[in-house]
Amino acid sequence: MNSNASRCFVFLCLLSFGLSESAGGEPSDGERASPPTPSTSAPRSEAELIEQLSAVGYLAATEQAGDSQGVTLHDPRRSAQGLNLITSGHGPVALLMDMDGTVLHEWRAEFAQVFPEHPRSERAKEPRRNFWRDTLLFPNGDIVVIWELFGLFKLDRDSRLLWSVPEPAHHDLQLTESGEIIHLQSKRKMIPGIEKKPAIEDFIIVRDGSGEELRRLAMSDALRNVDWLRLRRSFWARARERGYGLNENTVFDPFHTNSLWLLSTAEAARLGDSFQAGDALVSMGMLDTVAILDMEKGVTRWSQQGPFGMQHSPRLTADGGIILFNNFLTAERSSVLTLDPRTRRVIREYTGPKSEPLYSRRSGRVQMLPNGNTLVVETDGGRALELTEDREVVWEFRSPYRVREGVEKVANLYSLKRVDEGQAAWLTSKKPSGIKD
Repeated sequence: MNSNASRCFVFLCLLSFGLSESAGGEPSDGERASPPTPSTSAPRSEAELIEQLSAVGYLAATEQAGDSQGVTLHDPRRSAQGLNLITSGHGPVALLMDMDGTVLHEWRAEFAQVFPEHPRSERAKEPRRNFWRDTLLFPNGDIVVIWELFGLFKLDRDSRLLWSVPEPAHHDLQLTESGEIIHLQSKRKMIPGIEKKPAIEDFIIVRDGSGEELRRLAMSDALRNVDWLRLRRSFWARARERGYGLNENTVFDPFHTNSLWLLSTAEAARLGDSFQAGDALVSMGMLDTVAILDMEKGVTRWSQQGPFGMQHSPRLTADGGIILFNNFLTAERSSVLTLDPRTRRVIREYTGPKSEPLYSRRSGRVQMLPNGNTLVVETDGGRALELTEDREVVWEFRSPYRVREGVEKVANLYSLKRVDEGQAAWLTSKKPSGIKD
């Protein structure tokens, strides 16, 4: 077994061991008041789930730090304009950076400020957990943040807390066309078809602007019409064949839903009459499957398993294709893969040059930019690059942020999103205090 497969095997063994306790109950909403008083009533069973799921796997850093850092390449003529919204493993902070690498604004809040009486607050202080996973930027400078598997919260432009929800949100969130917040969330429960012990059920959660839950959809329900248990059996056959290094008897994370994107009206039109605005494009890493869900009916409209593996971040391209970060091209190589959902064939793939192949075992992202370019995040290496349609690199960022874990490592780059400069009209020319390189 290669070293990467071994680490993945250990991660999932520990994960399943942690889930062998009793099933958790329903989480409660956080209190929301003005001025805000964060919720302190997260049930202990849900806090146990948070601890178990976040104990290993998604780390603050992976690779040893190199010398190169900051924006190392910028072709202004061919790269897309905008600003870059960043979260990484170096701390509980989000950064807004221009195309040349200058930090224009910083949001920061410690765990105790956001969740002052969380049952697992001590765990959150550990470096491997003390960072934000993803964030959304609002036109007035507010942000909504996922603190991976600890909760969801909103800050204003000056990092003052507006509300918090101490529930196990994870991976991905989006602001819908109607202004709702949609994200992924987990719960430990018995799932029909997995009878040995409680497993991890993933939900798509829809909230209003104040953080109140409006509705939810369980992945086991939405995928029932495509027989997700059959997909699971097929996944384990693929895992053995491709050398994922997993043990089927110890893994109770049947979906590992890691990406969520609600289709806009224009995106649904690109796919054809069978799809509509509000359908959810999702990725399930532990099924090697990408699917489009009807959020109103709670069923799957379309799905495909492979040829990608352990993938993240499927998005729609301008010509109606689906582009994603394919984590497992081989045991130590990833790719940016585009497939035609109608023919189910791969139509483009980028693997990087031989001198520096694309690779991230964890996470990874893609974003389609207005000029047709693709923004790619290589999480483990702390790198982001912008590719033209001809797969030429016209912008590159190497994270300058470090985490010391025995040796100095580059912080995992979990999210770097290109945002329109119009979303930062609230910025002043004065550099905020407290910004640290």
